[in-house]
Amino acid sequence: MRDIMTAFRKLEDDEDAIVAPWIYETDKFLFDKLFTDKCDAINAIGQLINSDYINPYHRSFITVIYTDNPEDILGISVSFKGCAISSEDTFNALMDTQKINVKRIILIRILDLLFSSYIRKNDYYIGILYVAEQYRKQGLGSKLVEKCKQMARQSNSYNILVDVEYSKEYLLDFYSGFEFDRSVDNYHKIVGKTYGCYGMKCKLK
Repeated sequence: MRDIMTAFRKLEDDEDAIVAPWIYETDKFLFDKLFTDKCDAINAIGQLINSDYINPYHRSFITVIYTDNPEDILGISVSFKGCAISSEDTFNALMDTQKINVKRIILIRILDLLFSSYIRKNDYYIGILYVAEQYRKQGLGSKLVEKCKQMARQSNSYNILVDVEYSKEYLLDFYSGFEFDRSVDNYHKIVGKTYGCYGMKCKLK
């Protein structure tokens, strides 16, 4: 595994076209339930990234990892402190996309309750971690996690939370290497198949 010299920055204008498909890939199960097709989902994610309303996919929460060329985006994390998100702003951001109705927004809330960790105001949450396919297995995911931990400490958070899908159980060992422990299991059976996530927590205080 070769080491790549990297740095971090916030998302710049017009980069939502690169990042929105990546966000879609991290949670196809959710987005396919909410939107009519992949194209609609990616367009909506792009709108959420640039929304006037703060929401869990907002550009202010996206950290980019890049090489010595700032235009070379290697991957992203989407992370935030619990107090930074409100249900009202998230609702308004989703409605502004004009690609989703109130019933589907209620579905989002139900899916969150079933599958996601409960995020308190003083918790810091890693919602998305994505490395472009051609740059994987080079330690970039680890660098993004460490950056998230740094931002969590700077925000004076008590814990860092992350959810690992049941289908990606191999990530439990990955996050364990960063002092995350399994805290809760969030799951539900749909059409006879079990879906869910392992909730993991890293205590900072």
